Amino acid sequence: MKNKTLLLAATLFAASPAFAQVEVCDILKIEEVNTITVQVATKTKTQPTKDGKECQYFDAKQKPVLTLEVRGAKLPKAELDVEAENLQKIYRTSVKPVEVGDGGFWLTSKQELFFRKAKNIVRIVIAPAPDAKTTQARSETIARLVESRLK
Repeated sequence: MKNKTLLLAATLFAASPAFAQVEVCDILKIEEVNTITVQVATKTKTQPTKDGKECQYFDAKQKPVLTLEVRGAKLPKAELDVEAENLQKIYRTSVKPVEVGDGGFWLTSKQELFFRKAKNIVRIVIAPAPDAKTTQARSETIARLVESRLK
């Protein structure tokens, strides 16, 4: 049984892209998150997603304060543009360009920020503040921190 588990783990590791070696929860510390967000984060949890990994920062009541997803980009910048178009069609809303990474945008209806850095696409979802502009500004602050730490 152990041999099968080790073989499976080795196979998955070998097949995973280079971005998967970035530990998502190590990009931002809880203290940094707490200085920016409305609620206070007390713990983190890493979860695999369809195309990458996400780190969720939870408060004492187990409500997510911040979700940070990092996944590998398969295509050049056009991949993020296609995703923006698809999200606009699905949620029938517009996106605002932001000055973070390559082709960053703010999805207004879901209050999510997306950007591309090197070969990674990053999604940031923060617990909403009373004002949508405040939520966007705080998301951009977190995005700039993440962007500076991704290679």
